[in-house]
Amino acid sequence: MGWLIFMLLSFGSSLFAHAQLLTSNLEVRTLTNVSYSWQTVALENSYTDPIVVCTYNLASDSNPSATTRIRSITSTSFDLKIQQFEDSSSVTAGTVYCIISDEGAYNAGGLKYEARKVTAPNTAGNSVPNSWNLVNNVDVSTSVTQSYAAPVVLGQVMSFNDNRASVFWTYDCDTRGNRPFQSGMADGICVGKHIGQINSTRASETLGYFVVEGGTGTVNGISFAAAVGADTGGGVGNNPPYSYTVSGDFDMGILTQAGEDGGQGGWAILYGADPLPNNRVQWAIEEETVAGDTGRSHTTEQVAYWLFDNNQSALLGADKSVGMSTDAVSPYAIPGSDVIYNITVTNTGDGPVDADTLFLVDPLPPQTRLYTGDIDGPGPETDAVILSDAGSGVSLNLGTDVGFSNAATAPATMVSCNYTPIGLYDTAVTHICLAPKGVMSEGVITPSSFTVSFRVGIE
Repeated sequence: MGWLIFMLLSFGSSLFAHAQLLTSNLEVRTLTNVSYSWQTVALENSYTDPIVVCTYNLASDSNPSATTRIRSITSTSFDLKIQQFEDSSSVTAGTVYCIISDEGAYNAGGLKYEARKVTAPNTAGNSVPNSWNLVNNVDVSTSVTQSYAAPVVLGQVMSFNDNRASVFWTYDCDTRGNRPFQSGMADGICVGKHIGQINSTRASETLGYFVVEGGTGTVNGISFAAAVGADTGGGVGNNPPYSYTVSGDFDMGILTQAGEDGGQGGWAILYGADPLPNNRVQWAIEEETVAGDTGRSHTTEQVAYWLFDNNQSALLGADKSVGMSTDAVSPYAIPGSDVIYNITVTNTGDGPVDADTLFLVDPLPPQTRLYTGDIDGPGPETDAVILSDAGSGVSLNLGTDVGFSNAATAPATMVSCNYTPIGLYDTAVTHICLAPKGVMSEGVITPSSFTVSFRVGIE
């Protein structure tokens, strides 16, 4: 009945290419070339009420100030861009890191956190009425349902009701320079949005925030670290980057300034061409540059971080089965009858397969001939080769992703699969080549497999 030669040009997981799933409620994303133009980010999980928090990586202090903006959050996607204050498009496209979770409290597998949201009707800042006072912020202390020994708070303005930017900030509800829960869980947490030194107003916005138990661990093959660093460092206009020492070589992360020591207002960003070198996270405090002193220098601040390493890997397997065609002249695989070959590829690993790297070759056994017509005759299919997906996320284009060879040895690439079958049955075809497209999903959180089927006649 034949056998399968399973070839994979390259596989594994690449955090910079796609989502990494920690749980069915949590994923991390790295998004490159994010600019002022909106881009829609498709999510790997499907959420009931997603909370999205992102951080911009400023590659150089020669690039202008920018902050992340989010809109149109759905169960499967959100829109993302970067902009300057007030609504300037003069930004440098760069990398943005995001964490997405369903709203709620979670404590499993060594990862304890909760994802919350709140409406912020007022706006804090150095030049607005009531400045940084509580009236301009929201006390969400009672919304935090779990107790944390070392709470880490990170957040985002995750609506776009006002096209002019504002940024998330958080403190202990007492003194703006104090981080949230400064003296423990009883000390409280207030969150808000601010506009630095701009004397203006902003429309009401939705704030999303995470409260995470500080520490380290591994979930679904991804190691993580969360903490609030020391009150050090400074602004983009001082002498960046500033860094915290961490244990591990992390691939992505989000940051949030913890409290607000500088009355000018700021927010934390990742900094440098490689903001996450081995055992460090490099950062700076950014400022708006349209009001006040318009500079980017800033006093020292504490920065909260939540970092992730990509330790996932794919684990692929393939199986081939045979069944009788509905057009077969006999219920048995005898000369004159047609059979259907089904090749099922499964990923049981905790990491996805890199986009467009699958390559399979199946040699047709002797005494068979490839059928080039409709695989199921009067049935619902119309093509000679079909792909049935079972959560893998890949697709198959008959014109570009399926090839044939009449060579005696197996082709090594799709370029070598360049034979064009002749007639309804072609005995000259010796190999069928398959190159499904897309990122094949991980297989631990949700099953991930697909089946490619084609038909041959028995001589």
